[in-house]
Amino acid sequence: MSFTTRFTRVLVAVSLPLSAQVALAGYTFEDGDLKGEVNLTAGGASITTRNVNFGSGRVDQRNGRNGGRSIGWQEFYVKPGITFNYALNPDVSLLGGASVVAATTFGDGDAGGFTRSSDGRVATEELFAGVRVGEWTFTAGRQNYKVGTGFIVMDGNLDQFKDGAYWLSPRTAFKDSAILAWDHGALKSQVFSLRTDDDLGDFRMTGVNLDYNLDDQVTLGAMALKVNALGPRGSTLPRRRDGMQVYNLRALNARVPGIAPLTLNAEYAVERGSGEGVDYAANAWYAQADYAFGDLPLTPILGYRYASFSGDDNLSDNRQKAWDPLSKGFIDWSTWLVGDVVGNYLLFNSNENVQQFSLKTHLSQTFTLGAIHYQFWLDEKNYMGAAVNDRRFADESVVFLDWTPTPSFYSSLSYNWVKPLAAARQVFGNDQKFSALELYFTYRY
Repeated sequence: MSFTTRFTRVLVAVSLPLSAQVALAGYTFEDGDLKGEVNLTAGGASITTRNVNFGSGRVDQRNGRNGGRSIGWQEFYVKPGITFNYALNPDVSLLGGASVVAATTFGDGDAGGFTRSSDGRVATEELFAGVRVGEWTFTAGRQNYKVGTGFIVMDGNLDQFKDGAYWLSPRTAFKDSAILAWDHGALKSQVFSLRTDDDLGDFRMTGVNLDYNLDDQVTLGAMALKVNALGPRGSTLPRRRDGMQVYNLRALNARVPGIAPLTLNAEYAVERGSGEGVDYAANAWYAQADYAFGDLPLTPILGYRYASFSGDDNLSDNRQKAWDPLSKGFIDWSTWLVGDVVGNYLLFNSNENVQQFSLKTHLSQTFTLGAIHYQFWLDEKNYMGAAVNDRRFADESVVFLDWTPTPSFYSSLSYNWVKPLAAARQVFGNDQKFSALELYFTYRY
């Protein structure tokens, strides 16, 4: 699954589920009962990688050619947009929005071989309309939507091939979607129907989501959805989805009485049902704890997370036990792109177990310094269907510096390196460290 722009998708994450509002205001206008906003987001990145695939080299996903071990490329995008709200009376409003994304890739193309130099295009991103009546809101069209932390549902578009900008991944909207939302203070619920792009597999998720904020001590959530595959049956994708049913329970931003600096997060999900001649029997879960040392200089935050995504021990039977990440999203470092190198190019939230240790500190109001260490295991002894003798896959470490001089500008410099362990060495036949130096920025007006 592609890396996603930290700043852009944070905006999606904290906006209303129907994308009718965003966290930062652009140019606002008002004429009587009509209110709206015009905004512009732009982003760029330059990435240099060494010893791609542990020295085996970059493989082009379209023609299979090896592009070498040292890969460097640049990505850029611009996204102008507009939203509006027209009040018919104090309780009823018409609303809508639209945006366009122009994105491109230069250089060698990304290290995963998902894009080449000059890949990119201009295309409609959001285009939705709806109505708000009291506590109820209905919207339809192309729009963003997120459940919880984006563990399962958030990104409706995989930015590869002709889209360009695989690493920045500025396209997120679901197409042909409809969302009915009810906002009753602490209790929020949505009924949704969302369709993904072809690169994700062209499938529709239809379901219901519920969130309840319990006295600002914890947000409890539950979701149930069914998947309908709209692409050709028996496609070449490594997994099938038609008829899949997904159930998710979560407890987010939990505060422990008497331990104010401690924050807990956890989710559990299963994939069940049957379709296309297979039965689905997968599961995924995580538990995370973060502790903020507010009395220490620079206010360090120490974190630990364990995440598990089931694998399949028998790829020849009619039970699909490997977790399907569906339309997972990104809202912060490692959520839910687990490791910038491993998560972008090697493992994609399926058949893996991950320990994560993190430390983040605020050097000033504008600079944040952080480090993360990941330990990856395969859940079952196979990698993309190829048998291996050991589950231990790799360790990834990253050191990053985030700079936010204004609320509109966000940039980051990071260095990531991955040490291959037994399973990775067996699969790729090499033992060199796969590293990436990443520099990017986003600006929103």
